[in-house]
Amino acid sequence: MKFHPFYLYIFLYLAVSACKNNFNDPSAGAAEKNDQQIKDYLSANQLLNKVTPTSTGLYYAFSDTTSTRNKRAQLNEEIEFNFTLSYIDGNKTILVDSANQTKSVYSPFVRGVVVLGLEEGLLLMKEGQRALFFMPSNLAFGQGSSKIPEYVPVVFNVKLHHSRTETEQIMDYAAIKKLGRPTLKAFVEGSKDSVWVYRLTQGTGPKVTSGKTVTVAYSAQTLRGKTPFETQTAREISVGVRQATVVAGLLNGLSQLNVGDKALLVFASSLGYGTQGIVDKTTYTVTPYSPLAYDVTVTSVK
Repeated sequence: MKFHPFYLYIFLYLAVSACKNNFNDPSAGAAEKNDQQIKDYLSANQLLNKVTPTSTGLYYAFSDTTSTRNKRAQLNEEIEFNFTLSYIDGNKTILVDSANQTKSVYSPFVRGVVVLGLEEGLLLMKEGQRALFFMPSNLAFGQGSSKIPEYVPVVFNVKLHHSRTETEQIMDYAAIKKLGRPTLKAFVEGSKDSVWVYRLTQGTGPKVTSGKTVTVAYSAQTLRGKTPFETQTAREISVGVRQATVVAGLLNGLSQLNVGDKALLVFASSLGYGTQGIVDKTTYTVTPYSPLAYDVTVTSVK
């Protein structure tokens, strides 16, 4: 039996309507209820006159305003922060996550990487500040999580340490790895960025030049990555030829090397996977705006 599209639409509409009539939506009215729960908690703990509300339903209070730094958290940078997470239960809060109370979180600050209320709150903060964020469930965990009951307001206690540009991330990476000054910075034509080349072992073979095909071994990581997102043991790459499967930073970095060289190539996201990153099903293996590090060995050229 076939349905005409119009009648199929009517059938689906009636079915959905019937479901709505037969089942109560547990999220209905949650925002209003949560707002009152937040106000009741704040009032009971003498905090109501110390918080500032926003138009979304978030309430915030800076508990440390001694920072002399003026830089605010910026989207598409990396943020370093500490936090605890609690949910409101009457006149008290229930602590559910303190793992990062003293251990810093390093996170790419792109849309959707944290819950909406925390994203909004972080954008209000300057480096060095500490703040409390009280938010309804629609800005937090909605139907709940393994630690949070459904449709409850939550509280984030946050200390923002840094919001780092990509250049600052690269400099921080070089300092942590004790790389010293780069052997050279290869400016990439048509971009505003350079490849930071750290030659780790000097090769004795011929220089890699445009038009040649090199065989390379490499592993690629984000700067905070624990494991490589790509590893190649003997890949052939045509130097000087734009290729969809070879990022510009790797291509341009190779042109600065000799056969036998072992080098670390570090570069901004504009020379890597840019604003899109790499997604494996529903998980980022490379987040947008991520600088990259390629550990490269040039084995031959032809």
